[in-house]
Amino acid sequence: MDRTAFLAAVEAAGIVGEGGAGFPSHVKYAATADTVIANGCECEPLLHTDQHLLLHHADEIVRGLSLVQAATGAARGVVALKRKYTEATDILRRAIGARPLEIALLDNFYPAGDEQILTREVTGRSVPPLGLPLHVGVVVANVGTLVSAAAAADGVPLTHKYLTITGDVARPGILRVPTGTPLSACLAAAGGATIADPVFVLGGPMMGRVVDEAAAFAREVVTKTSGGLIVIPRGHHLHVNATTPASHTRARAAAACIQCRMCSDLCPRQLVGQPFETHRVMRAFAHHRETEGADGKLALLCCDCGVCEHFACPMGLLPRRINQSIKTRFRAEKIAYDGPRTIEENRVHWREFRKVPVPRLASKIGISRYLDLPCDDLGELQPERVVIPLAQHIGAPARAVVRPGDVVRRGDLVGTIPDGALGARIHTGIDGTVESVGATVVVAR
Repeated sequence: MDRTAFLAAVEAAGIVGEGGAGFPSHVKYAATADTVIANGCECEPLLHTDQHLLLHHADEIVRGLSLVQAATGAARGVVALKRKYTEATDILRRAIGARPLEIALLDNFYPAGDEQILTREVTGRSVPPLGLPLHVGVVVANVGTLVSAAAAADGVPLTHKYLTITGDVARPGILRVPTGTPLSACLAAAGGATIADPVFVLGGPMMGRVVDEAAAFAREVVTKTSGGLIVIPRGHHLHVNATTPASHTRARAAAACIQCRMCSDLCPRQLVGQPFETHRVMRAFAHHRETEGADGKLALLCCDCGVCEHFACPMGLLPRRINQSIKTRFRAEKIAYDGPRTIEENRVHWREFRKVPVPRLASKIGISRYLDLPCDDLGELQPERVVIPLAQHIGAPARAVVRPGDVVRRGDLVGTIPDGALGARIHTGIDGTVESVGATVVVAR
């Protein structure tokens, strides 16, 4: 398939980055690069979706990588996964065969799957502050996205998502579901929660969103970027961390931050040479000076990985949440980062000694007992009703092309890209009748 046809197929299928914020793939793959990396490193602890895809869809991953490599003109194609995935590595080698593709094996550290960290690991190049891997000639594609891209080349749109369901559930495992499936139905398919008063983490334990009200959870649905559903008890460290009132963070920072620099010294962004020093943000924030001078603006460099507050800080403070609140304020006030954009290689030599081992991280945040839970293939869920958001990606929400009462079949288009906008198409994953159209398209069998 030639480049133009492939990019058109990816656009038609509504492919977006499935491992992150959902950037439209037809735009990303139209770039020119010298290296394409298939990311199978599963950044977050407890999530097993990428490993499942490597085990069961290696041929599609290899095909998708080859297609993206050809589209970008990259001379080098690499599949990156963790060294501990020995079975997946063997399967992948067989799938690659004689193709000129490489395998990069990474240690079990967090956040190995972050695309900027992965770029440094595989190429030795560091992405500049607020930059993208493309700025150093690299395109990173999640393995799930590559499976979808390979299907797109055959005319199959993105309608389903693989989801890890784990924690305090009866049957932890991997479930394949149509986008728009209520997460409550996914939980039921895994046998339901095994604790009386559950709290839900949507995504991974480090960067996922915590939902602690049953009514709010009932409204949550699977999107193209969903990765996991983790059930934890109320009062767990992750729950307390996520629900500490914002009003407390400044008082705690002023009273307890000892300026030890651990948040900065272990920061993955600093360890690839970016000039990000979280302790300086903490100092400015504690003294109500985050909008004065350069220190507060450093918050704009934060990638929200959570190493600072979940692992590094000896005082149990919340540097990530503080950075998030400052970033939100600055963006609302259109305040931009105007500091250095260069890489400081003198910071990088500490990387090998300051990587965060996943088992130690899991112990620190209280999820060790979930690490070795089984992760069975739970099959495909066939929900009776889906609530499909028209905004599942970076850019403008899709524009609905259906009306209430329309009959649709699995794979039919329900939302298209607005004229002249960055966006992605949306398709239904079930046969049924359109019940309503608004910010979501609701389809019932």
